[in-house]
Amino acid sequence: MNFSKVILSTSILTLAFLAASCSSTKKPGSSEPSKPVEVSSEPAAKVTTQNPGSSGSLNTIYFDFNKYDIRENQKEAADQIAESLKSNSSLAIQIQGNTDDRGSTEYNMALGQKRAVALKNYLMANGVKNKIETISYGKERPAVQGNNEEAWSKNRRDDIVKMK
Repeated sequence: MNFSKVILSTSILTLAFLAASCSSTKKPGSSEPSKPVEVSSEPAAKVTTQNPGSSGSLNTIYFDFNKYDIRENQKEAADQIAESLKSNSSLAIQIQGNTDDRGSTEYNMALGQKRAVALKNYLMANGVKNKIETISYGKERPAVQGNNEEAWSKNRRDDIVKMK
């Protein structure tokens, strides 16, 4: 009888151990854990704080849903930004990438960064040599509240702000 209890106890412990070890095993096809974010020891840049479209903002460029390429109807505005920056080469700017509130936080942070970098590359390709920083706010800074296409279209944007 004691032998049966030992076997039963051993079996239960073995199953518990196997269950615990299986739950921490990487399953095929699952995504890799995200890498740690590198944090700079330098202080954050001083940027004028304002709402999009206020006097501290040079301009805003809008994007299509789930896209980060400069739309044809936004290239004229981007060209005007480029000309303004070329005429004032000492002006440093920050391009703030934003998204609407659909999708995960991680996805929107990446999309906002792609939008900011796309505009930076566009400006540089058009002769801008100013200091340009990029940052993504993802869906965290909506310009317009609402759950409809009108609001979402105003939130899919890059804000270009002057740095102090």
